[in-house]
Amino acid sequence: MEDKALRKGLSVTAIILIAILALLISFNSANGIAYGDGVTLYGMPFIAAFAIPLLAVLIVLARQFNSTDTIEEMMGAIATRYAIWGWCFIFLIRFASAALDIICPEFYEAHFTTIYLLMNSFNVSVVGCLVLGLSLKTLPSVKIEKRSLTIGQILILILMVYGLSQVGSLMGMPIHTGLTSIPLIGDNSTDDALADLKSSLIIGSDTWVRIITVGILPAIFEELLFRKFMIDRTLRHGEFVSCAMSGIMFGLWHGNFQQFFFAFFLGVLFAFVYIRTGRIIYTMILHASLNLVTSTVTVELLAELLKRMGMDMNSGTMDPDIDYNALITDVMPIILLILLWLIILLGFQIAGFVLVIVKRKKFKLMPIVGELPRKQILHIMTHNVTMWVFFALALLLFVNTYLPDILAMFFR
Repeated sequence: MEDKALRKGLSVTAIILIAILALLISFNSANGIAYGDGVTLYGMPFIAAFAIPLLAVLIVLARQFNSTDTIEEMMGAIATRYAIWGWCFIFLIRFASAALDIICPEFYEAHFTTIYLLMNSFNVSVVGCLVLGLSLKTLPSVKIEKRSLTIGQILILILMVYGLSQVGSLMGMPIHTGLTSIPLIGDNSTDDALADLKSSLIIGSDTWVRIITVGILPAIFEELLFRKFMIDRTLRHGEFVSCAMSGIMFGLWHGNFQQFFFAFFLGVLFAFVYIRTGRIIYTMILHASLNLVTSTVTVELLAELLKRMGMDMNSGTMDPDIDYNALITDVMPIILLILLWLIILLGFQIAGFVLVIVKRKKFKLMPIVGELPRKQILHIMTHNVTMWVFFALALLLFVNTYLPDILAMFFR
């Protein structure tokens, strides 16, 4: 009983600290939007004052969960360790960015997108694998029987990836658009809107840096983090809980509604493929097939369109002396090429969604002896206070995506 009370107390403390940090980060980012990026540096000591104790609480909490004999113990053990990595993911970049902004502000501003992509990739690959690899090593794991897929099966799964990603995007985009449109009620200029587009699509980054940090490395290391590391240690309690935890935690960690639903769907699909094959390379291929297309062809086409419209890709501002009569002739070919590309993608997405419907019966989870009913598993997952430590960190990302722009309207 004392252990349960201590775990609950530590979990509630962690959630309260995360809630305070969510507000601090949002107000800090909002002030940066309203008064300039330099203002955000003044808030970093206050963020650190709560973030560092939070890390200590998470480490102590994780040490309370060393068994995965019951599904409650397993969820607590997984959630606490992923929460520690989540802390590193959120705050190491924030603290490193603040340090760079102090030490070399001009260089940091000039290469912000590339630096951010490199730091984010380092955080996911090196830090993530070190933190989770070492902390999860103490938990028992299972070996999955290895099976091979044919080239035809891989191609079918790639099409399904495109189909599910489109369905998920259609579900999340209205919510994302509604929340991000609230700040536009103000007097944003066309230049501001286009600069936001450039920033949100990482269009200003170096092509090869983007391919490596967005297209390739996440496909490798996110599959290790959210599939292999997790499923090897949850599968002893059944395929359903492994797929559910992989999908939900992967979806939430994307931190916005634009990506949440399709990341959840893909997380479940990738989890199923890994469980059935025991080969993480297959899910890496599926993951990369989507990431590479997004980070190369789509972004390059949009970047070319913005360039032809007169945007300076370094500053994100429009050329004031642009010849609008020549503009139409100049941008029409690239617009037609973008439309053609979108039609091709739509064809893949429709074909993939049809395949998901036709082959849905093949995606059947196999029950194990003693497995809890699925409703009970979901109830435990959503009512487990320690799981909510991880959920709270993921929701902090959602808050940081939407709230600062809204708050900035009142600070301007």
